Amino acid sequence: MSSLDQVQINASGDGLIVLKICLAFILFSLAIDIKKEDFITLYSNPKSVIVGCISQIIILPLFTFILVLLLKPSASIALGMLLVAACPCGNMSTYMSYLAKGFIPLSITITAISTLSASFTTPFNFYFYASHYEPAKVLLQEIHISFFYLLSSIFLLLVLPLITGIALKAYFPRFIDKINKPVKISALLFFIALLMGAFITNRNVFYEHLPEIFGIICLQNFLAFIIGYFFSKLFKLPETHCRSISIETGIHNSGLGLILVMTFFNGNGGMALIAAWWGIWHIVTGGLFSLYWNKKAIE
Repeated sequence: MSSLDQVQINASGDGLIVLKICLAFILFSLAIDIKKEDFITLYSNPKSVIVGCISQIIILPLFTFILVLLLKPSASIALGMLLVAACPCGNMSTYMSYLAKGFIPLSITITAISTLSASFTTPFNFYFYASHYEPAKVLLQEIHISFFYLLSSIFLLLVLPLITGIALKAYFPRFIDKINKPVKISALLFFIALLMGAFITNRNVFYEHLPEIFGIICLQNFLAFIIGYFFSKLFKLPETHCRSISIETGIHNSGLGLILVMTFFNGNGGMALIAAWWGIWHIVTGGLFSLYWNKKAIE
């Protein structure tokens, strides 16, 4: 057992409330971009939507589990990797897709579907794979978190802000159009503040254990982008669609993962470090891929 399995990231009751408010605002900022017209992509490009959702919801958790079996990390690190892979798409994915000259309606649709379905898919993927990696299974049993408790909690965390955003978009479109840009900027700042707050409060733990998880996260995140892109290529999708699916697979809602760790896993150090560092690193990786594709001609 690694020493990191026993480390706890500190978060007060007030701190958790702030984290949950930040997450709700970020999800709200995603929801106000969702409109019924976007879902025409489901009918005009059903193959791309299906491939994208499979890549994000099924393929990445599976490949992450394979990576865990190959690397054999400590229990807490494995749980963190599996939890982040099980989380839905992140709030930066649409913007990254725009920079990469991807297909924006497809990006929005995949983000919407993965987020709306995450109430079930996140706990299912996480528990299914964690229960098949013995060190992680033992630690999970020690924490005493049930699948149904996690499912119901994620449902409450996700559904309210999403329904609120979608409803406001449907009934007050002009108002939402006016506030859309400042809400997006504010959500990004909230996300950065969320990560920085976790880092500053627990900087000693980060400094001590970052070398232990740095390479693992870089590898897992890089593979997520590569898997999304080449899995799409297997189905002969247009280049713009492959780029968007790659980004949707590589950009994850690590903020949700961090809150789940703080709330239900006693701030487990390995899990929290993985979620927090993924939140930083996927922006770096996504930015590099987006800039590369931005300069590369679409064939």
